Amino acid sequence: MSLLHDHYISFFAILSCLGWISMFVAKKSGRLWLGNCMGIVYHIALAPVIQTLPAPEFVRMAGYTWIFCDALIDVASINAMSEKNVWALRMGVHIPATIWIIGSSISMTILPLTVGVVLGILLALHAIFGPKIPNSKFKLFIFVLPLMTMWLGLIAYDSF
Repeated sequence: MSLLHDHYISFFAILSCLGWISMFVAKKSGRLWLGNCMGIVYHIALAPVIQTLPAPEFVRMAGYTWIFCDALIDVASINAMSEKNVWALRMGVHIPATIWIIGSSISMTILPLTVGVVLGILLALHAIFGPKIPNSKFKLFIFVLPLMTMWLGLIAYDSF
């Protein structure tokens, strides 16, 4: 890969990561509108990363499905969709997220591969069994925030 191409991937992985962290900070401080706007940044910034990481086409399609549907869910939340419906839809799109995260991690070095596979498996399990888990949103936050931050950081670092 060319130097410009490598920096391009790193830039969007970092932008996505910053949107990701800002989304959680805003939502946890009660600023849902800002949190959803940062969620849109987080998801849309992943489009060039999805396009660039080596993965089969069906894995890329799962990634695009995830980010565009989750961005749509963020906009629906901004426009007053009920939190119950927003949460149910968000859990549903974590299945294609799982496919992309694990599928694109397969060709990575051992650390991002491990983080990506663990993150993907936990996302899928939470999406399916979350309704049966007390305080499900907080438990998702506990593992997703550090693992996704680490995974995106590793993509940026490996691509730099």
